[in-house]
Amino acid sequence: MKSFLTVLLFCLNSFLVAAQNQEKKLDSLFTALKAAKNDTEKLLPLSGLANYYGESNWDSALLFSNQGLQLSRQLKQPLWVASFLLGNSYFLSRKGNLPEAFKLANEALIITQDDANEKNVFIPASDRYVGSPHKYRLYQLSGAYHILGNEMIDDEKAIMYYKEEIRISQQIGAEDNLVNSNMNIGGIFMYQGKFDSALIYSFRGIHYSEKTGEKTYEGLILEHIGSIYLKSNQIDSAKYYYRLSIQVNKQQNNITGLAYAYTSLANLNKKTGNPDSSLFYAMEAHVLNTGLKSARGMKSSALAIADAYKMLGNMDSAFAYLSISKKLSDSLNEDYQGKLIQYQNINYTEQQRLEKEAQSNKDAKTKITTIALFAGLGLFSVLAVILYRNNRQKQKANIILESTLTHLKSTQSQLIQSEKMASLGELTAGIAHEIQNPLNFVNNFSEVNKELIEELVEEVDKGNTTEIKSIAKDIKDNEEKINFHGKRADAIVKGMLQHSRSSSGVKEPTDINALCDEYLRLAYHGLRAKDKSFNAAMQTDFDPTIGNINIIPQDMGRVILNLITNAFYVVDEKKKLLAVSQQPTAIPYEPTVWVSTKKTGNNITISVRDNGNGIPQNVKDKIFQPFFTTKPTGQGTGLGLSMSYDIVTKGHGGEIKVDTTAGEGTTFIIILPL
Repeated sequence: MKSFLTVLLFCLNSFLVAAQNQEKKLDSLFTALKAAKNDTEKLLPLSGLANYYGESNWDSALLFSNQGLQLSRQLKQPLWVASFLLGNSYFLSRKGNLPEAFKLANEALIITQDDANEKNVFIPASDRYVGSPHKYRLYQLSGAYHILGNEMIDDEKAIMYYKEEIRISQQIGAEDNLVNSNMNIGGIFMYQGKFDSALIYSFRGIHYSEKTGEKTYEGLILEHIGSIYLKSNQIDSAKYYYRLSIQVNKQQNNITGLAYAYTSLANLNKKTGNPDSSLFYAMEAHVLNTGLKSARGMKSSALAIADAYKMLGNMDSAFAYLSISKKLSDSLNEDYQGKLIQYQNINYTEQQRLEKEAQSNKDAKTKITTIALFAGLGLFSVLAVILYRNNRQKQKANIILESTLTHLKSTQSQLIQSEKMASLGELTAGIAHEIQNPLNFVNNFSEVNKELIEELVEEVDKGNTTEIKSIAKDIKDNEEKINFHGKRADAIVKGMLQHSRSSSGVKEPTDINALCDEYLRLAYHGLRAKDKSFNAAMQTDFDPTIGNINIIPQDMGRVILNLITNAFYVVDEKKKLLAVSQQPTAIPYEPTVWVSTKKTGNNITISVRDNGNGIPQNVKDKIFQPFFTTKPTGQGTGLGLSMSYDIVTKGHGGEIKVDTTAGEGTTFIIILPL
């Protein structure tokens, strides 16, 4: 009991700073509601209050949302009615009332699909709508697709709804919507085991969160990313993103996301054999889930607590929390069955209402009938999937719970080595090659000195002074060479440590010629280490008059590495294609990459050229777009050139150009101002 109270006090203390930051936002919403001159002006603060409580207190969120719904109906504002219906649908789904949530989302969808509802609508004072009824209707329509995606059991249909939301949001420029939709698609792919796709969509969610400032779900996305890495057995990466999720959720006062992150971190510590840490985070999650009255959350956190106590050998406490989890699981299953029946009744009632509206409105008859048929077929298919999945999950849960009481899972023998930064990983093999050369010299000259010392002892015994001096001189020369190559290896290590550090964002004088030459050699040897068949010629032309220039060396090094690695990739691909086609050529193809620098006026030009197949014109305009790549799945994320473009243009005030000729090659040109 004492430990539980300690956890509770710690949890309350951790929210103190975040709560103070949120208090100002809450005060401003209540002030706006109180200062409203008429009922119409109350709609926006009521919507804001409902959203404010949306992830911390669902009952309060429903209270304000229902007030807004009643007011918007009195004012005959159909699009505002749809907005509050969508809010109620989301809050009810979080409370576990799936049938009613689905019904309200369908009602909102019908309203937003009717173009006539754009007339005489009150537009809130928000940049999101820019005074356009059409844009406001499309914004609510994207929200309807989002809610329906949340409630859909069929993964493929859910993805279809989310992609429709993305399409509409991009059409009206509502990029803040893209945070949640990309997060949910990433979550579906994660549970399907498609981890590469899951990471792509999750990081897209983070991208739009940073771009738009919409931080509400950033913590949840970070928790998703951590879970993807955990499922991929990348423990250190998972731990990093879980902890980052906790930090962000505290800042946003997102209690739901924080509970998820604590539960996930508890399961991670269970997997790595840290029962004390697992118990701590599981207790944190259980306190939050209890406050939220989230049965599903309490079930998960109680099971995590039981597992932690079991690892600690406290079987009484383990059994107590396991019983709590089992009761919650059975309650959820029973409640699910009851809601399925309610789901069918709602579907029947909804179809009757749609048919009645269709008869009273001839123009809308075809649209409503289609919707009703779609809803009916969709719901019946959902029911079948729910029944099957529920039965399967219940069987699995019973097996796990029974085996948990009798068998302890063995602690994994070792942690998987932490995932290194992608750019540093590309250089590792090259660094090893560079260090191996001076080490070979050190080892060889040490062996020679060992033999010379033996000869020296023999000559001393003979009293041959002349030969003794000669051998001593050779030993001294060798020691100087050992010292020289030792310092060379030390310089290589220090240089790469400097390049591997996180960017400080501070420009410093840097020898750009040395930077280009170093990354060219390291990229080449790194690729050779991964693929012994890889080979390409390298040519350089560095302008010696440049000297040191002010750049951020870590960032510019990543750009140069990315361009050189891409160049090596395309020439190697061309070589492989020619080998497969076996077409005779007048001149044998030699894969070659050129790197050059030049000072022209007040600018420095860095060029990376290859003699690959070039870039097609229909692709050239897209290469700097995020996530665009022509590489096969799993060989590229499409972020390298996008990152390079931002570093050169935004970080250094320069520009990056591309010159390409089909079948002959491509040149990337970086222009930096002095």
